[in-house]
Amino acid sequence: MGLFTKKGDAAVLAKLAEAPAPYREIGERLHEIIRENAPSLEPLLRWGIPFYTRDGEDVCYIKSGNGFIVFGFGEEINPAFEEGATLHPVVWSVTSLDAETEARIAELVRRSVA
Repeated sequence: MGLFTKKGDAAVLAKLAEAPAPYREIGERLHEIIRENAPSLEPLLRWGIPFYTRDGEDVCYIKSGNGFIVFGFGEEINPAFEEGATLHPVVWSVTSLDAETEARIAELVRRSVA
């Protein structure tokens, strides 16, 4: 574990709370979705970015800035991979959350740990 790593929900939520509205609320809800659908993932803060890991491997992350928040997966674990496609998303810019978007994120998170 590097010097810049802090583990646990509290560290991740504290970082997400620093984001400006509405990204703060989106980040907190993304954290809830990840924890509800993949409770085995370990939340940690590395380089100021919330990561969710399994056995030391990055599974997904949330990154926010002044005018954005993104949700993404590690390149090796890509639950959005589609056979036959030539372009595979690994990160999404999230501008708001509705029931359909939350359900899609929850499905991807579950697939990432299956």
